Order: sequence, then structure tokens, then C-alpha cells
Amino acid sequence: MTCSIAPGKIILFGEHFVVEGYPAIGLAVGLYARTCVEEGDLKIYSRQLGPIDPSSKEAKPYMRIIEEASIRYGCRNRYRIYIDSEIPVGAGMGSSAAVNVSLAHSLLETCGVEFTKEDVSRIAYLGEIMVHGKPSGVDNTLSTYGGLVYYRQGLFKRLNTSLPENIALIVADTGVKRDTGLVVREVLERYRRLGELGRAIYEVAGRLVEEAVVAIEKGDVSRLGELMIVNHGLLFAMGASAWINDYLVYKMINNGAQGAKLSGAGRGGIVIGIAGLENAGKIVKALKTEKVNAYLVKPDYEGVRSINTRISP
Repeated sequence: MTCSIAPGKIILFGEHFVVEGYPAIGLAVGLYARTCVEEGDLKIYSRQLGPIDPSSKEAKPYMRIIEEASIRYGCRNRYRIYIDSEIPVGAGMGSSAAVNVSLAHSLLETCGVEFTKEDVSRIAYLGEIMVHGKPSGVDNTLSTYGGLVYYRQGLFKRLNTSLPENIALIVADTGVKRDTGLVVREVLERYRRLGELGRAIYEVAGRLVEEAVVAIEKGDVSRLGELMIVNHGLLFAMGASAWINDYLVYKMINNGAQGAKLSGAGRGGIVIGIAGLENAGKIVKALKTEKVNAYLVKPDYEGVRSINTRISP
């Protein structure tokens, strides 16, 4: 049995604005999906969902990955697959991509062929198509390579830097599910209605991302936090936020976070914050008093990789 893990992700800056060609920055984080693969009769088991029928909708991305591995590498098409994920589902943290990436990696390892991370990302993307229709590719890219990724109009560039070690990343899951496609459409409708003013907001959002890259490279935590707050304000202005997102942003800042914002589609999903290590525990505790699932997460700079721990039904 061969096992792999792949990280989830958050969007640090620029979500929604990428749709109109402006840049964004994503970060892989240490919440993981894990898959194990062994040769045998075709069975799929999820620790969260139980047995998954290979002919079901839920199995389509996994079957597509198996099919592609068979076509490109001559792998067999019958495996036992075990899945375990700690990434919140439907929260904008790339849960499906992490599963697809870890599955592609463990499957190719089991097959015994030579492959690269680029191969893993490409095959996982085909699984993502089965889930999302027209995915951007950022989720599988971050999950495969880890670290910080700057992306714009389908072009991805891994930033050869890291976040300052003296800060903590906090993720708060609102628990509110939303129709991502609907939010994206309604934000775009507002952008078009606003005309020149909408374009000005998007221009500012693009410049903000470039400023954030500089702040990350300099390790300027104060500047980074301030830019996160401004980014949240721009997203609020375009209709991407909801009261729960705004409330949790204030909750984090009032308890010592240097910056906070919604991450992903918004109107629920997750809120992220950065804080000094001395305030991180206080912030998480304050969030949990609100019955919010909150996590301290670390950046993941490795991406997908093999592990020795096995999963069994």
C-alpha cells in the first residue's frame, strides 16, 4: 500500500479580482488530505463518507484520475483507494484538489512509473474538472507544489520566499455554505454596473497584490496585516462578504490580529487572520467561544509527498 498527503490552501490576496485578469496570491497550509492505494478489486473508501460506489457522482474525479493514469502510464484500472481528509469541505480551502492531488501521487507511486510533480498536478486537474467544471487550476497547483503561488490569467509563479516565522495563521470556518458560481456572477455584475468606478476598485486590488508580494519578501508583518484589511474592504464593496465574515474579521482584529479578511468566494466559507505568536491562542479561544471552528495552521512549503502512515476501513 502506498500513501500520500497533499495540503489544503488559502487565498491571501486577490480572490474575485482574478476573474478580470488581476493577480492573486495563494498559500498552501498544513491541513491535509491523505490517500492510500493498493492493487486489488476496485473499491473506494472514505473515512469521512464511508464506502463510495465507483459508479456514483462522488467517485467521478477518482475514476477520471485512474483512467488518465491508465492511458498515459499503462497503469491498471482496478485499485483499492482509501481517503482521509481533515480539510473543511466547501469552505474554499481546496479540499477536493488536495484529495485529487494526493490520489494522483499515490496512484502513480503504486503503478511504479517515473513521474514529476507537474504530472501529478496535470492528472489531478482532470479530477478537478469533474468536480468544478472549469477550475482555475490554482488549487491543484498549490496542493502539488506547496508554498506561495502568485497567479494571473492562468499563469502560475511560485514565490521563492516564505511568510515571517514570528506570525501565526488563523483560519475560522464560518460553517456557511454558498453557491460559489452565484457569488462570482453577482460580484461581476456589480463590477459591470459600476463601470469606471468598478474598474478603479479592481485596479487598486491588483496594485494591492503587488504591494503584498513586497511586504512578504521584506517580512513586514504590519504592512501585510494592513493590506489584508484593505483587501477585505474591497471584497465587501463588491458584494463578496456577509455579516459573518465581517464579524469574524472584527473579532480577530479586536483580539490582537494584525490583519484579517475573507478568503475564497466569501459570503461564508472561511476568514483568515495573521497575528503575533503571543496573540494566536487568545484569538482562537475568542473564536471558539462563538462556536466557530478555528485552526492555527502553518504554511506548507513541500506540497504533495509520500508518507508511511496507512488508512484502513
